[in-house]
Amino acid sequence: MITLLNPYQIVIDSGPVQMSVTAERRGEPIGRELRKLEEPVNTWLDDLRRYLSSAKTTWTELSADTVYPKILSKMLSAVSLTDEPNLTPMAAVAGSMAELVCEYLVQRGASKVLVNNGGDVALHLGRGEKTRVGIVPRLGTEPSYYLDVEGTKIGGIATSGRGGRSFTLGIADAAVAIAATSSVADACATVLGNAVNVESPFIERKVARDLDPATDIPELMVTCAVPSLSLSLKQEALERGLKKVRELVERKVICGAVLFLQGEMRQFPTDLIHPIK
Repeated sequence: MITLLNPYQIVIDSGPVQMSVTAERRGEPIGRELRKLEEPVNTWLDDLRRYLSSAKTTWTELSADTVYPKILSKMLSAVSLTDEPNLTPMAAVAGSMAELVCEYLVQRGASKVLVNNGGDVALHLGRGEKTRVGIVPRLGTEPSYYLDVEGTKIGGIATSGRGGRSFTLGIADAAVAIAATSSVADACATVLGNAVNVESPFIERKVARDLDPATDIPELMVTCAVPSLSLSLKQEALERGLKKVRELVERKVICGAVLFLQGEMRQFPTDLIHPIK
């Protein structure tokens, strides 16, 4: 179902998809094109349901010769770029859906598009367009930092960590990946959220299938609870995450990232985001 908030913005609530979409054409609304989104979104969701077993299979086990529908193909391409063998295409599902919506509107003449799919953001900025995106230090909280975006280098911003819609192997309050596309940002945010980690007998972990029999990572140990950690443990966990950030940036998979854990923050490049005053 689509709710038109104003000529520039809609909210899509279609089963598992709840997203807000803002779009314009050189400052003018494109409300008619926004209202047409329900049909393609439902088509992408139907395709995903039909191929759900493949979407829940690690990408290394899927055949490169198989022709998949557009949504699964985008998810698969994104997770394969991370080079993390335990990821399934589901690690990029929210970002891929946001990206498809963004592409759909750009193809229909939108010069500025912002799609927020539960915190995974796809954006397109035409010539002369710019925007400011809020960054949360913990999932479920209000933004306390911002990222200024201008030009076409950044097309996706995604956040993973404890307390989100998906399980995490790590202990990050928030791992924010910034990339050229939202599908890749989503997959990499998952990787970075997993990488911010440390061993401690006080961190509670359980096998994923015991928490959700339908999970796409049934055999992996996922984080359930994290106590207040010492500064040294927080620094160790963040440095592990930062090492993965640098690796992904050097491979040109992402543009940068920000990691948050219990009041501590790391970002690379170091001037990526700024506090909201």
